[in-house]
Amino acid sequence: MSFRRLANDATAESAIGSFTHLRPATPFDDEVQTINRAMTLLLDGSSPHEVLLERSSASAAAGDAAQSNNAFSLSREHAYTPRRMRVITIGAGFSGLLMAHKFQHRFPELRDAVQHTIFEALPDVGGTWLVNQYPGLRCDVPAHIYAFPFDPKPDWDRVYATGEDIRGYIMATVRKWGLDENLHLNSRVVAARWLEQDGQWRVTVSHGGVERDEYCEVLISGQGVLRGQNWPSIPGLADFGGHLVHSASWDLEIDYSGKRIAVIGNGASGVQIVPEMARLPGTTVTNFIRGPTWVYSRALEAAEAAAPATCPDPNPKYTPEDKIRFRDPRAHAEYRKGLVAKANKAFCAMRKGEMNIAAANVATAQMAARLGHDKRLCDILIPKWELGCKRVVPGFGYLESFRESNVHLSNSAIVKITKNAIYTADGQVYDVDIIICATGFDTSHLPRYPIIGQDQTTDLASDWKNSPYNYMSVAVPKYPNFFMQMGPRCLGGQGSLIQCLDWTGDYIARWVAKMASENIKYVAPRDDKTRDFMRYGDSIHSGLVWSGGCASSYKRGTVDGPVTVLFGGGIQLFCRLISEIRAEDFDIVYRSPNPWRFMGDGFLDWEFKEDSDLAWYVEVASGPEEDSSRREGEPPEGAPEFVGGSFSTEPAPVPINCQSSLETATNGSNSAESLCQNKLRSQIVDWDHGETAISLLT
Repeated sequence: MSFRRLANDATAESAIGSFTHLRPATPFDDEVQTINRAMTLLLDGSSPHEVLLERSSASAAAGDAAQSNNAFSLSREHAYTPRRMRVITIGAGFSGLLMAHKFQHRFPELRDAVQHTIFEALPDVGGTWLVNQYPGLRCDVPAHIYAFPFDPKPDWDRVYATGEDIRGYIMATVRKWGLDENLHLNSRVVAARWLEQDGQWRVTVSHGGVERDEYCEVLISGQGVLRGQNWPSIPGLADFGGHLVHSASWDLEIDYSGKRIAVIGNGASGVQIVPEMARLPGTTVTNFIRGPTWVYSRALEAAEAAAPATCPDPNPKYTPEDKIRFRDPRAHAEYRKGLVAKANKAFCAMRKGEMNIAAANVATAQMAARLGHDKRLCDILIPKWELGCKRVVPGFGYLESFRESNVHLSNSAIVKITKNAIYTADGQVYDVDIIICATGFDTSHLPRYPIIGQDQTTDLASDWKNSPYNYMSVAVPKYPNFFMQMGPRCLGGQGSLIQCLDWTGDYIARWVAKMASENIKYVAPRDDKTRDFMRYGDSIHSGLVWSGGCASSYKRGTVDGPVTVLFGGGIQLFCRLISEIRAEDFDIVYRSPNPWRFMGDGFLDWEFKEDSDLAWYVEVASGPEEDSSRREGEPPEGAPEFVGGSFSTEPAPVPINCQSSLETATNGSNSAESLCQNKLRSQIVDWDHGETAISLLT
């Protein structure tokens, strides 16, 4: 007997009626009758669109009963229909702007489902690149891979971009893509509290001295790790009578010429500031350091190999021919791939052992040469610990500065500062007019405002006081629907950090899509899974130089503590892990007692579109040697591939031959000057960032 005959058979109808009278009537009975009516219309030849209209009319009559949280009531919506969700991102640097692009452009299916708002404490976009404006500021990652993946800039002026160029690029990208659509500047988040019953975050925002509360289902921290100036703790610093400047709040009104200048620190900012101050007329510069740091660049070796007499600049300019060629997206992508591939291969030198020792020997020889083989300078400035144990910086011009008569070095501890002088432990007194604290940022990851999760008695800063812990750098147990860009243990030690932020943004967007389309109230990583992840990462770190014998910010300033800043592994592993949601690692709480309520009325929305291919899954016959997984059609938008917010398939593992020699890229310009520049640039792809820790100015 056919299904149609059964549906129209009086006996069958009588039987169904008898069954339904065995129990009290419920909204479910109305749904059964509606579905029976829909099936009858289809069997009678009605189109799906006519059935949809019929069904919508019947569902509307059901009223609020169909929206009940009763586990056995049917939803009136189609399966996987996303609910409207509010998402707040804190910060408008690269992290926050990448999230804006995700919700506005990369995943258009989320544009109508997500109300995304960014709150930025500063008066403009740019994050750390807006805060840092000291002279000599450059990113020590090649500019062509330090860019938004969706809009790489083809016409960078030099291999290493200045801070000013990066700020301009960020602002131009925001205007081009409309990423300031829901951006609130001068709006500082001062508190965030999870509301368990509502499944929301209450975010307190201060603007113009007035505080207000905003609410969201998902809260994203896009503030990164470089937030909050790290001032040195030195007796008398606040009593200094001259100009006191921090590298992260540079005073542009001061004339530094003709001054006695003290620069405290030899990290990323210090090594860029010292040579800039030394070049000014009439200055005397003294650099106060606590210990050595690796200042090494493959770019300098490339410059010497290219022809030092005609090509002395280790940061060469791109030629007009280069910029024209890079307008071709394919040519530009190939060049960028060359830079990335070599950085990724060089990650193998981050393992403790022979490769790292050999690299350290090369770096030692280069530093000694740049210091003119001065024994005192070499003893003070060249580290004895692993290359990469703390961040390695190119420091163009820094080491060479100490060979100038107006630049001095002290590694004796500063014991006090008076109105016009610095006193050191070795009994020396240095009269100074300006003190520049190039001491960077607080990299503890501790929030500067209360973030209160499910345990309403403590906040995140208290939970992380001893050591920050989180799940794959993006989420924290007992802090539901809270995600982080550049959280603890993020991929910050290899290649361009922006690529890590981009992948992390995709991961967060997948969770938002899953929550919106599967009727999820909140998600939070399980504590046991998180701690297991951390323990295994610590085991990997034990074989990497980041856990080596130096005190570094990677280990919260300790020598023997755990590595809390960097991911335990390489970029390929991080990409593989972050490319999918491991829902089994999370506690998931649904908005309905029945977690399957997202199945809706049993239909997917795209089934009712006129041009939908309802047979997309039919496969093309193939032989045993052919790929039998290919189908005749591609699944339409909203088909199973999108179910659960899975926007992309996982990437195939990329094999890396750690022992292979690094290839060189070519640029294809023929003039004598271009050949020199191109030879240099082709070798620069071999240099710092694969062997070194990436710039923390990202």
